[in-house]
Amino acid sequence: MPMRITLSDGPRTRLGWIALAGSVEEDEPVMPRTLRTIDDYVVSLVLSGEGQYRDEERPAVPITASTLTVVPPNWPHRYSTPPGRSWTEWFVVAGGPLLDLLADRGILDVPGPRPLAWPSGGDDLALILGNAPRTAADAERQLLALADWLTTASTRRQPMADPWAQAADRLAADLAGRVDLAELAVQVGTSYDGFRRGFRRRFGAAPLAYRNARRLESAAALLRLTDLPLHGIAERLGFTDEFYLSRQFRRRYGMPPRDYRREQQREA
Repeated sequence: MPMRITLSDGPRTRLGWIALAGSVEEDEPVMPRTLRTIDDYVVSLVLSGEGQYRDEERPAVPITASTLTVVPPNWPHRYSTPPGRSWTEWFVVAGGPLLDLLADRGILDVPGPRPLAWPSGGDDLALILGNAPRTAADAERQLLALADWLTTASTRRQPMADPWAQAADRLAADLAGRVDLAELAVQVGTSYDGFRRGFRRRFGAAPLAYRNARRLESAAALLRLTDLPLHGIAERLGFTDEFYLSRQFRRRYGMPPRDYRREQQREA
């Protein structure tokens, strides 16, 4: 399906609302030929293809893959592909106090395209916007997850010259993939055993324990903010299966994942 709407007219909550969300898969975006205004914030993440953005101040700004386009409320604008060309995009139209706070902090205040500050293949945004919330509490968790994603995607991190910090970043990234500790040791400039000892001194845990802690933190976030089933969380984060994840989670948080999710939903 070239265009898919995953959410429309979401619940209005104390944090805000999502009016529309969905994706365009290798198709032309549906846009008027003239500049348009929308009452809420518009956010578009283009994953492949290219196009242009324009508004009253700028006639044409290129949009390429891995470009985040932000449009504040009531800002006349238009973005699209060239005639007959297509792209892949996730989009969301949302408003309310939480989005206004992001604008006040400089995250959603400047209209137009910008490069992503942090790599995204779109799976993380799809996970947030892929399903309509069933309750107001679900809608608020979805908005908080969207706000967290926008902050990460828009906040440029300073490059780190410290090879140990770079190794820690590697261990915390792509949690479902494989990481070669011997390769990280070479990058840091030490032996395998020296890397394990040095990492523990600097970060308070052995490399694999550090990585597993990041996995469990991510699992807790997915339990709080999504309805993803436990086996899906285990698969996304590189756990052997949901039973192993459950044992590890109970050891870290003192309760099974399902009880944790239920408790977080009650508090929300």
